Amino acid sequence: MYRITEECVSCGTCQPVCPAKAIKVGFPYVITAKCTDCGKCAEVCPVDAIVPDGQD
Repeated sequence: MYRITEECVSCGTCQPVCPAKAIKVGFPYVITAKCTDCGKCAEVCPVDAIVPDGQD
């Protein structure tokens, strides 16, 4: 699973690339029940604010 850290700038780049529709923007977070752990969100994040859960 992935999580969005405080470094997030709420740009919304991650939301459209998530095939599981597991990202909510505004107050950004990953819906863990929907996340398939594909990592596409982390790949496109311009500020590297999306990390595997348990990693800081």
